[in-house]
Amino acid sequence: MASTNNAMIACVRTFLSSNNCFKLIVCEFISFRIHLYVKLLYHHHMKILIADDHELYRDALSILVQRLEEPTKIYLSSNYTDLLQLAQSADDWDLMLVDLNMPGLSYYDGIAQLSTQHPTTPIIVVTSSDDPKDSQLALKAGALGYMSKSMKSEDMLNAIKLMLSSGISIHPNHSTDTSTDSAELNELTPRQQDVLRQLCQGESNKRIARNLELSEHTVKLHVRAILQALNAENRTQAVIIAKQLFTQEIGPQ
Repeated sequence: MASTNNAMIACVRTFLSSNNCFKLIVCEFISFRIHLYVKLLYHHHMKILIADDHELYRDALSILVQRLEEPTKIYLSSNYTDLLQLAQSADDWDLMLVDLNMPGLSYYDGIAQLSTQHPTTPIIVVTSSDDPKDSQLALKAGALGYMSKSMKSEDMLNAIKLMLSSGISIHPNHSTDTSTDSAELNELTPRQQDVLRQLCQGESNKRIARNLELSEHTVKLHVRAILQALNAENRTQAVIIAKQLFTQEIGPQ
């Protein structure tokens, strides 16, 4: 499938390579359509591996991830030994959700081995531990994200979607709990809320200044105020917080 797809794309690009900008755009569009066609033709399913030694929580996570937009195939494990064996059985995993403390190995060794086996697969730790050392070690071992089992299901699902779509790492310092941040978001002025909307759309300071008819210096001041109000370390962290609150607290533009 992949070789056929790549060959088709190569032929299109060779055919159009003699021309310039316009045909390059056409080429990229056709390439995208080919990828989409092949994906639909072969009924692509998202492959997700869930590991937790508590059956009830395994089942709960399975139900949660089925709410992702793509069709999903879910595989389950209850310890690190079985998890590593199951992970080795395929190389096309889209996501791994892993409990921290399970039988078989230390969590650091287990996550490190998973990360080595599948360096491009997002590994997200879902745990009841609130020890900062655990989150630091898990991320050091290769986990992309670290989420608490006490999170609301909607917040957890949104965090998973964000990590899958953007590759942004989420850990305890990247709060997604709307109950603690609502008051901070309401402290923003209407203009700062406008800037925050632009940040959530991935706009640069220069683009924000142009879109809102402000100077770049003014935009920088607004961004600084937003980070302070949301207790965020950087723009990425501010966006993570805001995306959980934007609809209900700020409302549509």
